[in-house]
Order: sequence, then structure tokens, then C-alpha cells
Amino acid sequence: MLFSNRQKKLILDVLLKERRRLFSKHKGELLDKTIEDLSQMLRNEEVNAEPKDNVIDWSRKGGKRR
Repeated sequence: MLFSNRQKKLILDVLLKERRRLFSKHKGELLDKTIEDLSQMLRNEEVNAEPKDNVIDWSRKGGKRR
């Protein structure tokens, strides 16, 4: 199942709130790892979504090679 960026942010917010609850039965390594992975996923999407101004378009490079 694929989630949109907004859905992932919502899930991450809910997980972060759950981690802060004093008597949460979900605290532990799995919750921490899930939060870490989801945060990384969102960061990666943000980086990959940015337009890349420094990309060389080789098809526009003029001239023949000899």
C-alpha cells in the first residue's frame, strides 16, 4: 500500500505523540525504528522532489566529437 506524503506526515505525527505518552504500551525499539524509518523516507522524498538545477543536459551539448 502506498501512502501520499501528507499521509506519511500524519502517521509520523501520530507515532511521535504515541512515543511521548507516559504509559504507552507501544514504546520501545520497534516504535523508535518505525519513527526513524518514516522520518528518513519523508526526508528522501523532499530531497528527490526538488528541481535539480545542476544537472547537465548532454543532449543540448553542441558540436560533434572527433
